[in-house]
Amino acid sequence: MAQGIRLPARAKAGRLELLGGDEYIEQLIRVGLGAPDSDNPWNVNGLGEFMVFDLNDPQIEGDIRRRVEAIFKSLKRDQLAELARGAPRFYRTTEGELRARIEYKNLEHGSRRVLEVPVPSGG
Repeated sequence: MAQGIRLPARAKAGRLELLGGDEYIEQLIRVGLGAPDSDNPWNVNGLGEFMVFDLNDPQIEGDIRRRVEAIFKSLKRDQLAELARGAPRFYRTTEGELRARIEYKNLEHGSRRVLEVPVPSGG
């Protein structure tokens, strides 16, 4: 089972806490969608600050889709996860917040998972 350090990093019993399985994969996805403001190789395709100032429209959804696909290209290369056909899908909450629903297959054990993430935007 794939595993890695829980972020933010913290110690438990004198050792760094680790995540495994789907928790680890979902952390990699969230970090990958974060702002690309560091040398972290997982967030070079992150959503970044441009999302805060742009409107939520089909063009932005396309940008997000391409970034999610880039993250899953890396995850698939590492034999961790594969993006489901048609993912991500976008929807609005009753409060008007845009969210992305990301379906994927865990390649280690074949289970299907769904991760929902908010899409930051100014509109």
